[in-house]
Amino acid sequence: MNKSCPKFFIFFFFPFFFLLCDDPQVIFAQNSIQLNADTQLGYANHCFDNQDFKAAAAEYKKFIYFFKEDKRTAVAEYKIGMSYFHEKSYIQALNQFTHILDQKGTTDTGILSAFMISRSYQRIRNYAAAINNLIYLQQMADDKTLADKIFYQLGWLYLESGDFSQARIAFSNISIANQGAYDTKKIHADLSASAEILQKNPLTAGILSIIPGGGYLYCGRYRDAFTAFLVNSALIYGAYECFNEDLYALGGMISALELGFYAGNIYGGVSSAHKFNLRQQNEFVQNLKKKYNPDAHSTLNLNLSMRIQSDDILLGMTYRF
Repeated sequence: MNKSCPKFFIFFFFPFFFLLCDDPQVIFAQNSIQLNADTQLGYANHCFDNQDFKAAAAEYKKFIYFFKEDKRTAVAEYKIGMSYFHEKSYIQALNQFTHILDQKGTTDTGILSAFMISRSYQRIRNYAAAINNLIYLQQMADDKTLADKIFYQLGWLYLESGDFSQARIAFSNISIANQGAYDTKKIHADLSASAEILQKNPLTAGILSIIPGGGYLYCGRYRDAFTAFLVNSALIYGAYECFNEDLYALGGMISALELGFYAGNIYGGVSSAHKFNLRQQNEFVQNLKKKYNPDAHSTLNLNLSMRIQSDDILLGMTYRF
């Protein structure tokens, strides 16, 4: 009986141990993971590097919230914007990068954010806003290398927007020291071939559309030309037969319907000429981009690095040429 007393004592009093303890989780503290700045930022970077950008944005936000005084919050804010950008949430990216630029100004992260503002506008095809943003940044730039990069990006934005003359001016503004790095002489030589881009005259397309389908035929849209000619011819013939048989009400209805199709045929011919010209210009620009690979000089290839030394923070950008 005496030998069983210790076992009975442990069995009986063990549950009361948890009731008397203010924080029972202390018992298992050795199995918990303590959150710190390095761990949180490391996990956020892990998500970003593995292209889980939605999770990365959330983890960077947690880092900023829990460690407001950490000097790496600037990088975390930038990475949040990049996460949105890679997720193709360009409006969110714009808001994030604009916030950083307003807060940081012309610091390294501010300049990077300014470039990414233009890249975001470019992705939603708002070229005017993308160009104006870089012009504003260029006016604030006091570094020749940075200014050259801005002019280079402006040149490609002008090309994509179809303004070839402004593109030439932007490329020409790159300093002589960096023209070789950006292949500006070769780009100028290839841009001279833009005068040979095959174009269609919208006025000619409209005049040819007097004959249904003529404008489409001029622009190489043969199926649309055949369809327009067939439909308009059938309606014209139908209206003629109705009037010939004294069916004036039905003839009037068919004539009104034909008038709409005929006007659409003219508008379609003119529109086809504009679309043809835009397609030819885009193809020309895309061939130039493939040849010179402007993304090799883009913001996405700017490496953001940071080192902490005692009380100082070193934030740097590395340009790849």
